[in-house]
Amino acid sequence: MTVPDPYLVLGITAAASDDDLDHAFRRLIRQLHPDTRPPAAPDPGTDQRLQDLLTAYATLRDPVQRAAYDRTRREQATRPHLAAPQPRVAAQPLVPDLQAGPVQWAPLSNLDDDQSVRR
Repeated sequence: MTVPDPYLVLGITAAASDDDLDHAFRRLIRQLHPDTRPPAAPDPGTDQRLQDLLTAYATLRDPVQRAAYDRTRREQATRPHLAAPQPRVAAQPLVPDLQAGPVQWAPLSNLDDDQSVRR
């Protein structure tokens, strides 16, 4: 599932001000909200459009998220091959390089405190 462009969902340009953003959101929310839309025409796509609208508004209303989205949008426009990352597929099953078995501890009874262990 692809995430729609928030600017296209709201019907505004990237240069739109915060007031333009608010006006576009309010206009569309009146059309899509379940309390204000006509009950005679149930449309299954309306709920998805409403969710897209709420997500787009939340993204563009926050200045930090909007700047990050604009930066990503510019990067995708200049480097389209980075737009859709491909999933990695392992060629061989991963096998650990080091394997250890059970460890047993035994006290060293024949050493004095001054001697060191040499092997």
